[in-house]
Amino acid sequence: MQTPPRVTVVMSTNRVSPYLTEALESVVAQTFTDWHVLLMDNGSPDPDRLSEIAASVPRCELVREKGHVVSIPLNHGLALARGEFVTFLDDDDVWLPERLQVLVDALDADPAAGAVYSSVDVIDSQGRRRGPLFVADGESGRDLLSGRYPFPNVVSVLYRRTELLRVGGFNPAFRYAEDTDLTFRMLQYSRMIGVPQVLTLYRRHEQNVTKVAPTAVHDAARRMIRMQLWGAENHPDPRVLDDVRANLASLDAQDAADSVGEGIARVRQGRLAGAALMLGRAVRVDARAAARETWRRARHRLKRLT
Repeated sequence: MQTPPRVTVVMSTNRVSPYLTEALESVVAQTFTDWHVLLMDNGSPDPDRLSEIAASVPRCELVREKGHVVSIPLNHGLALARGEFVTFLDDDDVWLPERLQVLVDALDADPAAGAVYSSVDVIDSQGRRRGPLFVADGESGRDLLSGRYPFPNVVSVLYRRTELLRVGGFNPAFRYAEDTDLTFRMLQYSRMIGVPQVLTLYRRHEQNVTKVAPTAVHDAARRMIRMQLWGAENHPDPRVLDDVRANLASLDAQDAADSVGEGIARVRQGRLAGAALMLGRAVRVDARAAARETWRRARHRLKRLT
């Protein structure tokens, strides 16, 4: 019986991204070569073109899906994976050539770890680096779980397949924040380690800029964290519940600050009713954070005027 590749790369796409070929080429360019790609066609409008691209990539298998929320094809890819490790690649991101080798070496050196992540830089539509998106800097699991440090991006993570299955993969109930939900469960029931190198380049461009209002994203994240709270009540480590509560408080503070910013923007646009709604939301979500953000913006404004 043939031994499966150690790493399964799962990519879900519902389009033929102009960056898709570059993303796949960055897998082919890996110094670690024991991999297999599962390209999940999640309702692409040009399946024939997607077939052509998949056929040009060695060890790339095209799997047809039916246009679901992204959790479904990602879980389907996880179910089809047979190797020791699983990682996810978006159809517009890029890996540096040493990514897989560094992450596999890290998990080989720490058999008790369930996943490893790296730092991530942002690139633009032309591939130019625009600075860090996430920096791995020795943070602990509790730093992440409590919100004292931001979560690593799922696109930067290499998982042990068995650990990913053990925590249940992606939850298809979430349209947004499904990646954050997965990381919450990994932090509670597995162990994630970080390496400082930048190994993944996350592309920001016109097609992937979210069109969803920040308030909708915050509301989705809040529902997700409240679900985590419900589960954390039964966790054997009581600190987990405290950490998830702290993470929710951190989200509320950020939501309040963003709502103040949006409210002020609407005042300047003359949309007074909309401004009142946003400022009222800020106070309702976290009055102290709203006051801090208002004062911070007022001081910044005064400095500019003096």
